[in-house]
This record gives sequence, C-alpha cells and structure tokens, in this order.
Amino acid sequence: MKLNQPNQQREKLTDEEIIDLYWDRNEEAITATDDKYGKYLYMIAYNIIHDNMDCEECLNDTYLSTWNRIPPARPKFFQIFLSKIMRNIAVDRYRRKTADKRIQSEMSSSMEELDACLPADKDVEDEIMRREVINTMNAYLRELSKREVLIFICRYYYSDSIDSIAAMLKVSRNTVFRELAKIREGLKERLVAEGYYHE
Repeated sequence: MKLNQPNQQREKLTDEEIIDLYWDRNEEAITATDDKYGKYLYMIAYNIIHDNMDCEECLNDTYLSTWNRIPPARPKFFQIFLSKIMRNIAVDRYRRKTADKRIQSEMSSSMEELDACLPADKDVEDEIMRREVINTMNAYLRELSKREVLIFICRYYYSDSIDSIAAMLKVSRNTVFRELAKIREGLKERLVAEGYYHE
C-alpha cells in the first residue's frame, strides 16, 4: 500500500491535512503519512522485530490499517494513533515469528526486565484482576516525573534500546539502567503493597 514517489523534497502536511486526505479517500494520504512518520514508525517496528523485510511489511500493513480506519475514525492525536497501530502489528508479527523459536530483540529484552516486577499470568487470569493491575500501574506512572515516564514508555512500550534512550536524554547507559531499575522496583513495591504480586 506504500506508494513509491520520486525522491523530491515535499513540504510535510499537518496532521489535520493528512487526516482530511484520508476522509476524502485520496491516496496521497498514505504518501503524506509516510513522508511525515515513515521513519518513526519503521523504528517502532525495528525495535520489536529486528528484521528489515518484516519492518517494511509492518509499515505497509500500518498504512493499510490506517486507510481502513479513517474514516470513520478521526484521531485527535494522529502520531499516537499511528504508533498504536504499528506497535500492535509488529508485536503480532513478533509473536508469530517466535512461536517456535527464540529470537532476541529489544522487545524480548525489555519484557524480560519488566517480568521481574509483574505478577505471573496465573495470578491475573481473569479480566477484572488484569484491569486492576493496569489501573495500579497507571496510577504509579502518574506519580513519576515526566522524565521517568518517558524512559518507562520508551523502554517498555516502544521497546527502545538502552543506548537510544541514553542518546535521546544525553546521559550515560548506566544512568538509564539505574533509572529503569528504580522505576521497576517502585512498581513492584506498589504491586506487592496492593496484593497483586507475591514473592
């Protein structure tokens, strides 16, 4: 679905203008989305699956899914709307690829880190318990500083590498490691205190 265009510098449209193109069923919407967010979306996929061909397919699937959702959707935050679609597609592809074999990626590395402070699946089997754990995590995150939330989301939602987070914040890898460890420990303590995690 991604459209190949000549390499000429085009002025990037605003999110509203791009969404209007989708509403008008104008295929330029996909080109405009790729121009503005293609590299960003590709990086989300790459952090999860580490395979260039799969990333390209995820990108095309993201554009197709966006085309199918707008309309009727009219997202208020277009970049977040796109990143959620891409992340879900990339995670699904990662799960399919790793069903029979172990493939290391930032996705598996970051989830292994987080597993140590989250309750085991058997303790959160029913939907009510799962929602309560999510609510507890969200409440905990709201108490963190903006920087800590950024680090947490970059690592555990977008599966960014420690190196890329450190480069973005202009700090050392050790600083990011320490801050992530502190955040995870705080989350674990909160879950223990509220009875969702037992050591």
